[in-house]
Amino acid sequence: MKPLRPEDPRQIGSYLLRGRLGAGGMGEVYLGRSPGGRDVVVKLIRSEYAGEPKYRRRFAREVNAAQRVGGFHTAQVVEADPEADPPWMVTEYIPGPSLLELVRAEGPLSVDAVLALAAQLSEGLAAIHACGLVHRDLKPGNVVMAESGPRIIDFGIARAADASVLTEDGAVVGTYAFMSPEQVHARQVGPASDVFSLGGVLVFAATGHSPFAADTLAAIVYRIGAAEPELDGIGGELRGLLTACLAKNPEARPTATELLAWLGGSVPDRPFPSSTTVTEPGPGPGTTRVTTEDGGKAPGTVRRRFVIGGLAAVAAAVATGVPAAVIASQRDERRDPPAAAPASAAPSFTGSLTGHGAVVSSVAFAPDGRSLASGGADGTILLWDTATGRKIRTFTGHTYPVVAMAFSGDGRTMTSGAEVVRVWDVATARQTRMISTQTRTGFDTPIGSMAVSPDGRTLATDGAEGHVLLWDLATGKVTRTLPGGSAANAVAFGPRGGTLVGGGENIALWDVSTGGRVRTFGGLRGAATSIALSPDGRTLAAGGASSATLLWDVATGRRVRTLTGQGDSTGPIAISPDGRTLANTVGHEARGGEVIALWDLTTGEILRTLAGHTGAVTSVAFSPDGKALASASEDRTARLWRLT
Repeated sequence: MKPLRPEDPRQIGSYLLRGRLGAGGMGEVYLGRSPGGRDVVVKLIRSEYAGEPKYRRRFAREVNAAQRVGGFHTAQVVEADPEADPPWMVTEYIPGPSLLELVRAEGPLSVDAVLALAAQLSEGLAAIHACGLVHRDLKPGNVVMAESGPRIIDFGIARAADASVLTEDGAVVGTYAFMSPEQVHARQVGPASDVFSLGGVLVFAATGHSPFAADTLAAIVYRIGAAEPELDGIGGELRGLLTACLAKNPEARPTATELLAWLGGSVPDRPFPSSTTVTEPGPGPGTTRVTTEDGGKAPGTVRRRFVIGGLAAVAAAVATGVPAAVIASQRDERRDPPAAAPASAAPSFTGSLTGHGAVVSSVAFAPDGRSLASGGADGTILLWDTATGRKIRTFTGHTYPVVAMAFSGDGRTMTSGAEVVRVWDVATARQTRMISTQTRTGFDTPIGSMAVSPDGRTLATDGAEGHVLLWDLATGKVTRTLPGGSAANAVAFGPRGGTLVGGGENIALWDVSTGGRVRTFGGLRGAATSIALSPDGRTLAAGGASSATLLWDVATGRRVRTLTGQGDSTGPIAISPDGRTLANTVGHEARGGEVIALWDLTTGEILRTLAGHTGAVTSVAFSPDGKALASASEDRTARLWRLT
């Protein structure tokens, strides 16, 4: 628990607030005390959501759902006022860590403990489904390990099981690492979806990682829909149970009641075999396992954070507004200079940008700084006015998470990468061009990383077998293949487009004109998931699975600085246009979101931190004038921060 901040209320209704427990997707969570002296949890919806009718409806659903299920399997609702300004709800306080916290602290559970947990959670889901509800966000962080048994919490996205389609405005709802195939593809969701999520939670309890972990959000979505779960080290009855829960076809999964009957000793109509042969296709080319924010830490490994292809962190970090930070050209680059960018304007809006129905996976400023694009894991791109925070327009067409976006030098067109690359007319939100993923790799797999050259003519994407592909944006044809060696989680062009840097396990610098590799950069522990370069092209920064961000001299390949003290991963990275400041993440608030840090690159010290997101930060980008920072998060919001 953290002390109350000056801006926090001291009393809600008749409940005195004692401290902050953290924040959820909808609001702040406090520890309170009832008039009779009992500890309670007070959930207060955030002010930016309170005025939105759909969020009030969602809050009312949480109250209704928890009241219908009762307190034996969930946190009992004590009192609520969905019509208050802002709305609030009070529940009983359940001491104990979440399953996520328990496994991170103590390691995976024994087989017997996992089977016992399976029975208890199946009982809870059976009770939830008997009330005609679907939870839709079952994950390790939403299971509290109380002394009396596990409790399932957070019914903020629960919906009636007989609703025709369990999405709002086409939005995907849930936490991706533990979502079902029908959820990630925004299809009809029923109780079977919770059973699939239960299977993922139990895999996490048994192994410390989620069953479909991968390097990028796009790869996670692909694996959930097409690949077999990773069940290494799990055998016998538990493996059979998990395989049944994680069946791709909802109709092939057992119900929660069937699971409970089998675990309790009464064999259901469909007994679970001790081993099952799974014939679904394996993961897409170039994917390797990495846990997500709720994926925890695998035994004996360094946990990697939730990543979005590595590119979103460097989007629009340079003064030209192009979402690839720059590196020094090692040769005379005989290319036309990029189109002149319009005069920039400092964003004046500060706060949350709400409107996405799923995780916000990337952000990119327009060259003039007057607008910001935010890409969602549901494939939607929103364009915002940075002076007012008002949504200008919506770009639709993608069906996978948008991992990166790039504006042209004049700001008239925007390129985005997801399941394919699409080029848009910014003024009309009309698609003008598309590059097929099938052409890219030979497989129908989503893009993991993307960058556009400063002159807007060349596109770089990750390819099969660790290669990087260069495309002619005008024709949509591959012009060169750059040899890799490991999955390219991040790529970025040099200042005039004559060089390219990228990689994952290995980071390399290539000459674009010849395709030759100039040098490599070593010393990073684990794979890089984000890279950024100083505007003068002299310094390269990279981070990922380790707790440090490394900086190299691009001309020599020599490491020049290490930034430490950043938790178990570094998150997305961006460098300011003046080259003096680096932004990344440095851990979490208690039971809340990730904190963004601004580092002085001269001294290696933290200048300040930015806290406000309630989930993992997926992308950061400086405005072209360096006076503002944009960020994206798993909490389904983007934010604008004033820095001066």
